[in-house]
Amino acid sequence: MKITCHCGELIVDQTDDLPQKGHLIPDQDWFALHDAFDQELIEPLAARRITADAACRIAREILIRSVRLAYQCRRCGRMYLDDRQGE
Repeated sequence: MKITCHCGELIVDQTDDLPQKGHLIPDQDWFALHDAFDQELIEPLAARRITADAACRIAREILIRSVRLAYQCRRCGRMYLDDRQGE
C-alpha cells in the first residue's frame, strides 16, 4: 500500500515493524473490545471450551477487527487514519 502525503512524500506499507505505521483503537470501541475479550476469549478458555492455541488466534482476530491503521509522514508529520471500512 502506498499513500502520497500532501507534502509529496511517499508513505509505503509493504512489510512489518514500520516506524511510520501504528494501530488505533477508537475510544468508542474500547469497552466493546474488552467485552469481546471476555466473551470470546476469557470465558471459553476458562471453561476449557477452547485451547491455548485457539485463544491466541481469537485474540488476534478480535484485535484485527477492532483497530484502524494509522500512518505518519516522516517528512512533515501528518497523520493518515483508516476509516471503519479500511479506506
